[in-house]
Amino acid sequence: MRGNFCHRLTKKEWIITAFAVFHTVSNLFLGTFVVSFLMHNTINEIVSISTYRFFEILAICLTFVITANWCKNGNRTVLFGMNIVARIILMGLIAILGSNAAGWLVVLGILYGIFEGFYNLPMHAITIENVCAKRMVFFVGTKEAIVHTFKILVPVTLGTMLTTTSLQGVAWAIMVMAVMEFFMLFLLPPCRNPKHQPIDFIGFYNHLKGTPVLRKIFLSELLRGFAWILETVVVMYIVDAFHTDMNLGIWSTIFAICTIVASWAFGRFCSNRDFRWIVLSCSVLLAFSAAALIIGVNRFSILLYSFAYAVGIVTTTKICGTNILNVGQSRFVTKNIRIEYLVMRDVVLFFGRWAGCLCLMYIGAFNLHGALQYLIAILFLSHILACVISVRQTRYLSGKR
Repeated sequence: MRGNFCHRLTKKEWIITAFAVFHTVSNLFLGTFVVSFLMHNTINEIVSISTYRFFEILAICLTFVITANWCKNGNRTVLFGMNIVARIILMGLIAILGSNAAGWLVVLGILYGIFEGFYNLPMHAITIENVCAKRMVFFVGTKEAIVHTFKILVPVTLGTMLTTTSLQGVAWAIMVMAVMEFFMLFLLPPCRNPKHQPIDFIGFYNHLKGTPVLRKIFLSELLRGFAWILETVVVMYIVDAFHTDMNLGIWSTIFAICTIVASWAFGRFCSNRDFRWIVLSCSVLLAFSAAALIIGVNRFSILLYSFAYAVGIVTTTKICGTNILNVGQSRFVTKNIRIEYLVMRDVVLFFGRWAGCLCLMYIGAFNLHGALQYLIAILFLSHILACVISVRQTRYLSGKR
């Protein structure tokens, strides 16, 4: 067992989870159904989608860097609230543009990235400060199980709305939801941090050079960033195989159920010492699904691949995510350099994601659709290697040598 502590979320953990639920609903629309919309309304869907995702990750990285000092020395609650403002602007723009939104790829991608940046940086810091290391596995698993529970109904609802109404109608609905989140901000206690030293990325880089564990964790994040584009490819394959947004919603819901079970089991029964066999089991599943796609693209291989993503990729991502949060509480990252650590980790992720987007864009630009299955295999391998590297650092993060 993982130790004697209450298997219930605390009040602060519930608040963090509630914001994660709202964030996931918005991401489901912006990262799944907008991708579906672009596939149906652009000439070269692969180039359009990779362009949209590229400017998203660029904006996330720049938002992290620009707001780093605010997050370190200012009010994080106010900074976190800016993600709601950015989302309202983005949803309003989509609602106004409607079917013309496909011509605004760069602007939409940038606004999406700004929204993600304002959400993730303060939320990572808030989570590290409010969830102790011994509860991190339980919290991450339980939170993700709750989040994915909402994916049971939301994908079908959004898919049906997009099929029967329009992209505009869904955007208006999510914008109203974002307005409601403003009231939830009052549940977060004002986070006025004691003044630290100004952001010092050069100092953190020197610290990184002398800390092998951090270097290996960052290498893991670089490889995981490269594999990040897998999420988009999942959506593209399902849309291409099943044609309608309603079917996209139905299959997304089915795979969400698989993810719920995996997330709940991860949080309830797993501990840090179980990470190795979990990664091994998931690697076998991912290898089979990648091999099926290479042998032949059909509904069976696509569904097997989607299942492998829903269980294998999502579960191993939780392992890496848990280690990332635990690094922020470990002896390798003091409180005074925690924000530098979070920002530099996102910069590393950006370079990995940038490389993945370029590969997808290259395939689309030269119509190399037959190479897409092989790219998927490489992305799976990159993700597995990232997880193996991360898991090997777990014993150091738990204080064991």
